[in-house]
Amino acid sequence: MIHTAADVPRRHFPLKQRNEYLSIYPTIHTDVKGRARLADFGISRRLPKGQTTYRTGSAGTKCWMAKETLADDDGTKIPYKSNTDVQVAGMLSYYILSGGHHPFGDKSSKCENNIDEGRYSLDHVEDVVAKDLIEWMISEEPMNRPKVEECLNHPFFWTPERRVEYLRRTGNRDEVANCRNADTELVCSLEECAGDGSFKQWKNKFSTELVQKMDGKKKVYPDNTLGLLRFIRNLHEHYAEDAAQVDIMKIFPDLFGCVYKFAKTKGWNSQTPLKEMFQREDITPSFNMLSINPEEHLGIPVQESQTSDFEFEFKKD
Repeated sequence: MIHTAADVPRRHFPLKQRNEYLSIYPTIHTDVKGRARLADFGISRRLPKGQTTYRTGSAGTKCWMAKETLADDDGTKIPYKSNTDVQVAGMLSYYILSGGHHPFGDKSSKCENNIDEGRYSLDHVEDVVAKDLIEWMISEEPMNRPKVEECLNHPFFWTPERRVEYLRRTGNRDEVANCRNADTELVCSLEECAGDGSFKQWKNKFSTELVQKMDGKKKVYPDNTLGLLRFIRNLHEHYAEDAAQVDIMKIFPDLFGCVYKFAKTKGWNSQTPLKEMFQREDITPSFNMLSINPEEHLGIPVQESQTSDFEFEFKKD
């Protein structure tokens, strides 16, 4: 499986003397510091249809192997599954988003031990939605990790429009519709989650005319987060022209992450009207399956690449 754009070839090309491929597609093949990097699928396998596991000896790059593949060099066959790849993909995702840090530690001497014991830190990434996905992907227990489809459908990959729709649907919940007489404990727990977010005193972020129009004479929205969610719902439901002039994601860049995490703790994301947001029927994946030659021998192992100057470098304290 490989991420492709419509105009990017779907296979790996031999290296050229001149970096023609890199000059044509300058946004790919670079690391977090903008340096060109080469990558391969050194221990990749293609599984026949219906097969979910491949058993082979432990192999991989130090600090970039899933917990269950760490084993003594005694010839033990390791069961590799798709969730094995998911944990490593989570590590790599964090490395990219954090600007070069490893979730299990930047010291190679301790990293593998941390992987084995499930000790990690996501402190170098501020985006709570990204952290939510990565934490799921690097779960110590393989069965607790998401499937590839679940990763692709995670809110981290949602468009701004889809995130606004999520906020609008949250505003449809009975707890939010009752924002003017909401349960005190609910209000306090949501405000605690919000902290000093960009949506404190949220009415000051909208024009006075719009707030006055929305408030009406006897239905003033409370200044808390519940009030904002109901405001967003009614704005999009009843004032479409005004809603089109307002960029919710730009005005409140951290609102979605706060509401998503809070709704998750309350179980709202598994209930209507939010659970439908996590279904995949209307999601267009950005990944395309490579064609597989049916005559190709699927059982032939591919040896792990030799150590080279292109491996990741860990930062030293």
